[in-house]
Amino acid sequence: MSTLIVSNLVPPLTTNNVLNVLPRWRYPGTILQTVTSRVDTRSTYSSPTSGNGTTITDLNLTIAPIFANSTLIIQWMINGELHQDNVFLIHQNGSLITTSGFEGYNANGGNNRWSGYCSAFYDRNEDTTPSNWNIFYTCPASSTSSRTYAPAVRASGGSAYTFSLNRCLNSAAQDNIENMVSIGIIHEVAA
Repeated sequence: MSTLIVSNLVPPLTTNNVLNVLPRWRYPGTILQTVTSRVDTRSTYSSPTSGNGTTITDLNLTIAPIFANSTLIIQWMINGELHQDNVFLIHQNGSLITTSGFEGYNANGGNNRWSGYCSAFYDRNEDTTPSNWNIFYTCPASSTSSRTYAPAVRASGGSAYTFSLNRCLNSAAQDNIENMVSIGIIHEVAA
C-alpha cells in the first residue's frame, strides 16, 4: 500500500465541488470478506445412485454477502477415499445448485448420476489409498442472504458407495492407514 501526501485537492467543476472517494474495500476485484474452515473430523457419507447426492456437511461454508452484486469464489481441498465410479457435486443450503450457468454439475451432461463437478480417482485401491481433490466454484452472490455451500457425492453408476472424509475407507488408525485434514474457503469479491 502506498501513501500519497498532497497539499491541495480540487474536485472537478462538473461535480459541484464535491470530491467523492470510494472506501478502499469497494474497488472492483477487492476481497470484501473471507470465510474459512478446517476439518479434522474423520467421517463417512453415503454416495447414492440416484437423487442429487449427499451433502458433505463437515465441509459446510456459510456466508452472508455484503453486496448482492459481488462474486463468490469458493474452494475446497478435500482429502479422503472414494471408489472411482462417483462424482462430486456442489450444494447450496443442502440442495444441488441448478442455476443456469452455475450448475453444481456438468451442464452439458445434465443432472444425471454420471454428471458431476469433478470425479473420484481411479487408483484400484478403495481400502487404504486416500486421494486429494481441489474443487473451485464461482457464482454471483445475487443477494445478501446467508447461505451455506458444500460439496456432495453421488455414485455415477448402478452401485452405491461410501465416501470417507479425512481417512481411508479402512477406518483403522494405524501405520499406512492415513488420516488427513480438509479445508474450505470463500472469498466475496467486489463487482
